[in-house]
Amino acid sequence: MPLAREIRAPWRRPRTCIWEITAACNLSCLHCDNHRLRPEAGELTTEHAFRVAESLGRLGCDVVDLTGGEPLLRRDWDAIARHVTDLGMEVALITNGTLLDDQALERALEAGVGRIAISIDGLSAVHDRIRRALPGAIGAGASAWTLGMAGLDRALRRVPVVVITQVNRLNLGELPALGRLLGDRGVRQWQLQLVIPSLRLQELDPPFALAADHLEALTDFILRSRSDPALPHIDASDTIGYYTEREVAVRWRSQGPGLWLGCVAGTRVVAIKYDGKVRGCSLLPPEFDAGDLHSESLETIWADEQRFAYTTRFDPKNLTGRCARCDFGPVCRAGCRTMAYALTGTIYDNPCCLLRHRRARA
Repeated sequence: MPLAREIRAPWRRPRTCIWEITAACNLSCLHCDNHRLRPEAGELTTEHAFRVAESLGRLGCDVVDLTGGEPLLRRDWDAIARHVTDLGMEVALITNGTLLDDQALERALEAGVGRIAISIDGLSAVHDRIRRALPGAIGAGASAWTLGMAGLDRALRRVPVVVITQVNRLNLGELPALGRLLGDRGVRQWQLQLVIPSLRLQELDPPFALAADHLEALTDFILRSRSDPALPHIDASDTIGYYTEREVAVRWRSQGPGLWLGCVAGTRVVAIKYDGKVRGCSLLPPEFDAGDLHSESLETIWADEQRFAYTTRFDPKNLTGRCARCDFGPVCRAGCRTMAYALTGTIYDNPCCLLRHRRARA
């Protein structure tokens, strides 16, 4: 059976939804193009958000990640979370942690939030260099590191917590120290993901995003961490890999070994942008918009597989460059779609690949 037909099998459903409930954020981060202190036009009303949550329930969603922007800047964030949990889905709150005071944490618990993910991008100096408060924002003038770590410590006492780190050239060398610090704080789960090199980041001098020759060092660290009980368990994101002899160990999850089998955007994952646009992945650019919740229901958008054709209609013949010549191409499908598109302008060729890097060195 052709691979494209397998992807259109009956199991296709949005098990995870990444939902940006607002564009507003109190921080300006180097790796993020969203520097908006206020909500943007087109954000869904509370009532509309409730209807979208009900659509997710009917589509069989299991987990909803509420993010932003900074989700805690939306006044009704906990009402949305409560509605989602009342519908039987798990809610994970993804936050920069700076606004996670006692009141916000209590609201999260009362809304049934099951996990909180907090972004920590390095030790204090590096974190504060990457994440800075916008003028006029809550916490302006304070250390984002100090506020974020206070939010982390507060959450750790009450709810399961995941730390998310955007790996880049500034923090790659201090990952071992950061891991030990997080482990000492009681963090048990740590997600590492590569910074996506947007055009703005590619123009920075000195460079910010990792280069291919950094991938081996990052992989070394992940594998060393597997035998170090002082470090949290590392979940390697979809941006890291692929297909060396270390693949299974790199992708080892708490439930057992893993293996990269291609992007699941539009098959197991759906993303809702702050303005109601729907995509398979929240990091994909607007060229990949599948629909608009202001004019259609989520069920209508999701039911049209052609709108997510980059996954549901994938054809290995579309692979280009070295991905077209790779034996793993039909399964790997050029790794992370967003990374490939940022680096090459196509989702069918991805230079950010450990196997490719090794072959280029050979």
